[in-house]
Amino acid sequence: MLLLLSAAAPAQTTVEGTTVPGPRADFAALDRNRDGHISRVEALANAEVQKRFAAFDTDKDGLLSESEYALAMEDNEKRILRDSLITARVKAALLAEKGIPSLSIAVETYEGRVQLSGFVKAPDIASRAGRVTAGVSGVRTVHNNIGVK
Repeated sequence: MLLLLSAAAPAQTTVEGTTVPGPRADFAALDRNRDGHISRVEALANAEVQKRFAAFDTDKDGLLSESEYALAMEDNEKRILRDSLITARVKAALLAEKGIPSLSIAVETYEGRVQLSGFVKAPDIASRAGRVTAGVSGVRTVHNNIGVK
């Protein structure tokens, strides 16, 4: 994850000997016509860039420069870390709550929106899991998809 934060490195090598592309390599892969910018059409190759293109295009010229792309990737890494922290907090809160089979509940987070899924034995347990989740710091909304078996 931190590899994407370093705009200077064209590529990094992991301990296992596999090459992991850095932001310059990622940028070059998206910049199909090699004009030094990523257009909206070129951004179609990356779902996250496509989805948040307007926010990443800080100068509003309809193109992403390499520096805008590097900042966007840094922003994306921060979002991933925030979401991971929220997921960990939710799992800890569910684990601490007596009567909730936390190991039977999956937790996924995207931009503070938490989705719960899995199966429990009673509807009140599913509802309680949703309430516990809603009380966790950083949770914006809860999509409770816990089923009852």
